Amino acid sequence: MHGNGNKHYSMKRLLIVFFCFYSLTGSSQGLFEYFKLTADGDGAEKFDRIIVDFTWTQWMESVPGVDQGVFSFGIGATWMKDIPLGKRSNISLALGLGFDSHNFHHNGTFEFTTNADGSTFTTLASRNGASELDKNKYALNYIDLPFEFRLRTMNKTMEKRMKFNFRFYLGFKAGILVNDHLKISDNVSKRKIFDLPNTLPYRYGPTLRIGFNKIAFVGFYSLTSVFKENQGTSLTPFNIGLSWMRL
Repeated sequence: MHGNGNKHYSMKRLLIVFFCFYSLTGSSQGLFEYFKLTADGDGAEKFDRIIVDFTWTQWMESVPGVDQGVFSFGIGATWMKDIPLGKRSNISLALGLGFDSHNFHHNGTFEFTTNADGSTFTTLASRNGASELDKNKYALNYIDLPFEFRLRTMNKTMEKRMKFNFRFYLGFKAGILVNDHLKISDNVSKRKIFDLPNTLPYRYGPTLRIGFNKIAFVGFYSLTSVFKENQGTSLTPFNIGLSWMRL
């Protein structure tokens, strides 16, 4: 009987804890808002520390005879340290760490030629009427260090400020290439080729986020080409898409 009583008491306590937790989270906007309220406490209010980007990515240059695939998408995830310039300031700075993956679909081919001095040149060229491939993708993956100057509106209550802020985030990011590869497949075989010659091992460029609530338009323009200068076809990436921002 004593053991059953303890079990009943434990179950009752668990139900009380669950009810209190549900009252804090379920009736508001869920776990994200709850943890934000408890984490910030009485300090400066912080926003948009976890960001996930879904982007459409292309090259600025048009290579003769090479068409870029419409369904060239990328995805990125970033953690940002939001630093408000005051307890209830409309202005903040943000520093972060992120991972970005971009997939360029196209109908061309990469060719590698050796110069008289022994150096190589990487060319994106037309396949000259060869049969279509089932998949022809060039993937680039980066570890990024982003910075943002943030402007946002502030409503009267903390709960409303978490949900109804207008955002204008102007930034810059620099990244280190951690992986690049070609993925090619046809009706005969599948091939994956890593580390194309002359790929630039870094990138950098400006970013922009403009949004409302937790969704924002995002854009990035690379100030660097995919390949090293004078060692490959000039391919300047850009991407646009949507950001999902929390906490």
